[in-house]
Amino acid sequence: MNTRRPFYEILFQCPGGVIAKRRKELRMSQEELAAKTGVDRAFISNVERGKRNPSFGVVASIARGLKIRMSRLTGQCEQCVTRLESSDAAQPHCKVIPVGKDEHGDR
Repeated sequence: MNTRRPFYEILFQCPGGVIAKRRKELRMSQEELAAKTGVDRAFISNVERGKRNPSFGVVASIARGLKIRMSRLTGQCEQCVTRLESSDAAQPHCKVIPVGKDEHGDR
Protein backbone atom coordinates (compact mmCIF):
# COMPACT_ATOMS: atom_id res chain seq x y z
CA MET A 1 0.00 0.00 0.00
CA ASN A 2 1.29 3.47 -0.93
CA THR A 3 1.63 5.64 2.19
CA ARG A 4 3.16 8.66 0.43
CA ARG A 5 1.25 11.90 0.64
CA PRO A 6 -0.16 13.39 -2.55
CA PHE A 7 2.12 15.95 -4.18
CA TYR A 8 -0.41 18.80 -3.72
CA GLU A 9 -0.38 18.29 0.07
CA ILE A 10 3.40 18.66 0.11
CA LEU A 11 3.22 21.66 -2.21
CA PHE A 12 0.62 23.44 -0.03
CA GLN A 13 2.64 22.82 3.13
CA CYS A 14 6.01 24.11 1.95
CA PRO A 15 5.35 27.84 1.35
CA GLY A 16 3.85 28.10 4.82
CA GLY A 17 6.88 26.49 6.42
CA VAL A 18 9.27 28.81 4.62
CA ILE A 19 7.15 31.89 5.41
CA ALA A 20 6.73 31.01 9.10
CA LYS A 21 10.44 30.33 9.61
CA ARG A 22 11.49 33.57 7.89
CA ARG A 23 8.90 35.59 9.82
CA LYS A 24 10.08 34.13 13.13
CA GLU A 25 13.72 34.71 12.19
CA LEU A 26 12.82 38.38 11.72
CA ARG A 27 11.00 38.30 15.09
CA MET A 28 7.86 39.49 13.33
CA SER A 29 4.34 38.62 14.41
CA GLN A 30 1.66 37.54 11.97
CA GLU A 31 -0.08 40.84 12.72
CA GLU A 32 3.04 42.80 11.76
CA LEU A 33 3.43 40.81 8.55
CA ALA A 34 -0.25 41.39 7.75
CA ALA A 35 0.17 45.14 8.26
CA LYS A 36 3.25 45.22 5.97
CA THR A 37 1.65 43.16 3.22
CA GLY A 38 -2.08 43.93 3.28
CA VAL A 39 -2.73 40.19 3.59
CA ASP A 40 -5.21 39.20 6.30
CA ARG A 41 -3.56 37.80 9.46
CA ALA A 42 -5.91 34.80 9.54
CA PHE A 43 -5.00 33.99 5.94
CA ILE A 44 -1.28 34.20 6.79
CA SER A 45 -1.91 31.82 9.69
CA ASN A 46 -3.71 29.37 7.41
CA VAL A 47 -0.93 29.56 4.81
CA GLU A 48 1.71 28.91 7.48
CA ARG A 49 -0.23 25.84 8.65
CA GLY A 50 -0.67 24.54 5.10
CA LYS A 51 -4.43 25.02 5.21
CA ARG A 52 -4.62 27.59 2.40
CA ASN A 53 -2.81 27.91 -0.89
CA PRO A 54 -1.67 31.50 -1.54
CA SER A 55 -1.93 33.06 -4.99
CA PHE A 56 1.10 34.26 -6.90
CA GLY A 57 0.28 37.85 -5.90
CA VAL A 58 -0.02 36.99 -2.21
CA VAL A 59 3.32 35.16 -2.29
CA ALA A 60 4.89 38.25 -3.90
CA SER A 61 3.40 40.53 -1.20
CA ILE A 62 4.54 38.26 1.61
CA ALA A 63 8.05 37.97 0.15
CA ARG A 64 8.29 41.75 0.02
CA GLY A 65 7.06 41.97 3.62
CA LEU A 66 9.69 39.42 4.65
CA LYS A 67 12.39 41.41 2.81
CA ILE A 68 13.37 38.61 0.46
CA ARG A 69 13.08 38.13 -3.26
CA MET A 70 10.13 36.08 -4.38
CA SER A 71 12.54 33.85 -6.29
CA ARG A 72 14.38 33.05 -3.04
CA LEU A 73 11.14 32.20 -1.26
CA THR A 74 9.89 29.97 -4.07
CA GLY A 75 13.34 28.42 -4.47
CA GLN A 76 13.29 27.40 -0.84
CA CYS A 77 9.80 25.96 -1.40
CA GLU A 78 11.15 23.90 -4.30
CA GLN A 79 13.97 22.55 -2.12
CA CYS A 80 11.48 21.75 0.62
CA VAL A 81 9.18 19.89 -1.80
CA THR A 82 12.12 17.86 -3.08
CA ARG A 83 13.16 16.90 0.47
CA LEU A 84 9.62 16.00 1.50
CA GLU A 85 8.94 13.98 -1.63
CA SER A 86 11.94 11.81 -0.85
CA SER A 87 11.05 11.32 2.82
CA ASP A 88 8.09 10.34 4.94
CA ALA A 89 8.35 13.51 7.03
CA ALA A 90 5.06 14.76 8.40
CA GLN A 91 6.14 18.41 8.63
CA PRO A 92 8.33 20.52 6.37
CA HIS A 93 11.86 21.10 7.62
CA CYS A 94 12.65 24.01 5.36
CA LYS A 95 15.71 26.17 5.57
CA VAL A 96 15.22 29.81 6.37
CA ILE A 97 17.21 32.61 4.82
CA PRO A 98 19.23 34.14 7.67
CA VAL A 99 18.43 37.75 8.54
CA GLY A 100 20.61 40.16 6.63
CA LYS A 101 21.28 37.78 3.75
CA ASP A 102 18.79 39.38 1.42
CA GLU A 103 17.08 42.80 1.37
CA HIS A 104 16.56 42.29 -2.32
CA GLY A 105 20.33 42.08 -2.73
CA ASP A 106 21.07 38.35 -2.84
CA ARG A 107 24.24 36.92 -1.39
